Amino acid sequence: MAKISKTVDKADKPPTEGQEASGKKRKRNIDKGYETYIHKVIKKVTDGKTISSKGLEVVNMLICDLEARLSDKAFELTRFQKKSTLAAPHIQTATKLLFPPEMSGQAIVVASDALQKFTQ
Repeated sequence: MAKISKTVDKADKPPTEGQEASGKKRKRNIDKGYETYIHKVIKKVTDGKTISSKGLEVVNMLICDLEARLSDKAFELTRFQKKSTLAAPHIQTATKLLFPPEMSGQAIVVASDALQKFTQ
């Protein structure tokens, strides 16, 4: 599970037990993942059945890996075209390059439909 460290200034929060009252900063871990959403989708699709925590962790890692690959390829395409803004065509092209043809076509159609629903 991927975690991001974020520094928090002690002036924002009062010191708790085990912390120094000086002006030092401490790190707080923030989860970056899709566990909540995966759990909700699986529960809805499978009529109330759930997934184990290990299975949830594996699916979350898979989604995070795919997200990282897609974004890296899309940014690479953006730099190749000498653009400073990432746009939808960059994501579509990255999807076509990373996934098999049938899967990429289906993914683009589903994403386009979701975007149209969201913008209406």
